Amino acid sequence: MLAASVSIWDVRDIMKTMVLGTGAVGSVTAEILAHSEDFEQVILADVNMERAKRTEKKISNDKVVVKKVDASDLDVMVKAFKGVDLILNGVIPRFNLKIMEACLKAGSSYADMAWDVALDTTPAGGVIKETPAWNQLKMDEAFKKSGLSGMMGLGCDPGLSNIFARMAADNMDKVKEILVRDGDNGTVEGHKFAPLWSPETLIEEVLMPATYFRDGQYRKLPPFSGKEMFDFPDPVGKLPIYNVDHEESETLPTFIGQVLGKGCDYCDFKIALDDTYVEAIQMVGMLGLANPGKVDVKGTKVSPRDVVAACLPDPSTLGERAKGDCAIGTLTKGVKDGQDVSYFIWIQMNHEKTFKKYGHSATGDTVGAPLAIAAILYAQGKITQKGVFPPEMLDPAPWPEMLKKYGMPVHTLKQIRY
Repeated sequence: MLAASVSIWDVRDIMKTMVLGTGAVGSVTAEILAHSEDFEQVILADVNMERAKRTEKKISNDKVVVKKVDASDLDVMVKAFKGVDLILNGVIPRFNLKIMEACLKAGSSYADMAWDVALDTTPAGGVIKETPAWNQLKMDEAFKKSGLSGMMGLGCDPGLSNIFARMAADNMDKVKEILVRDGDNGTVEGHKFAPLWSPETLIEEVLMPATYFRDGQYRKLPPFSGKEMFDFPDPVGKLPIYNVDHEESETLPTFIGQVLGKGCDYCDFKIALDDTYVEAIQMVGMLGLANPGKVDVKGTKVSPRDVVAACLPDPSTLGERAKGDCAIGTLTKGVKDGQDVSYFIWIQMNHEKTFKKYGHSATGDTVGAPLAIAAILYAQGKITQKGVFPPEMLDPAPWPEMLKKYGMPVHTLKQIRY
């Protein structure tokens, strides 16, 4: 029996974690974990050592170490992952499957912030045979056999948006619609076009046909379709939103609707985009500059999309110049005790206040902090599931308190129609 003066937390196993990718979002995750009691070591892994060392210098904590790791090299990752309890994937989603394979070989659990929606090529108007989420979900059995957790899409959206849908669904007898809404009225001083997260991901997502769920099937809409005005809570306000391909629409109808037995008739994702963004991204697409493949340029093979991304400012350097507010939430409609009920559950952040307090933009914070929270809950034994699963399969109970602790209080608007 433990002596009364000894806390269980004093004798628990303290874990090692690795943040793979130390850009605008991964650096946020790393900083939170470096100041957490739950990890004895936080490894900053990146192919770009300058970026990793910049993050290390900013964190300035003895438990942080830097390691060069190439997410395209399976053998290098397996060697680097051995002895690390949890790998936190902060690189672009095209590397997810290889990183997960390395985790299985090394015996490390895994979490990411998004998955590769570009793997589906279903045209607008078509029905999707199998959503890209299942490329990772197919590894469920392998992770279970290895006693490992594979947590998918634990950023803000996907991530918190899925958890908010689960929170609402838990208070309903039946779910009818799940509508994820992402609004940001922010600007970056000195730039007319400067994404605050991965430019590659932004270009890829908004130019692809958008996934939505209706009549029991996953379907595709044309990019930039479904424009409408959505009244986000103040101070974000009313903004134009568009259908965009996004992860939530690929899993929520299956896991909320079928696995949890709540049903789901319709699900989509829409994001606020101003005219400058829409025009710029459409032009990138028309010129063929969204192509991720290699083209010959005077004898050199280059990816047009990589060139566009390289010409844009590094999102991890833009926090100080970001102004405005964002609100990300999920509107879930359903039935409780025979009455129609809806919940809009959201978080909102101010870019300037976030930078002054944390040293990065609200975009980086809202995506990077949830991944860090998931890692902490995992280390504390509050996430125990094995296998591969999306965020809506997590117990949502600890999340509001944890989000408040890290500066992201959860807001809820409930409406009942009699």
